[in-house]
Amino acid sequence: MDQKRKFLGVNFDCCKVYARIYLNPEGTAYKGMCPRCGKRLEIKVGPGGTSSRFFTAR
Repeated sequence: MDQKRKFLGVNFDCCKVYARIYLNPEGTAYKGMCPRCGKRLEIKVGPGGTSSRFFTAR
């Protein structure tokens, strides 16, 4: 049985593109980058967070 990778959907305002960022192996943050310009993004996981799955990176 394949295990699905957890991800967040992100609209990168810098280049007006959508991409997924994935949960790191430690389970502490979602990490990724803009597929066009390479801008890096990290969204930490923790108590009191949000249940949102889609974000805009500015």
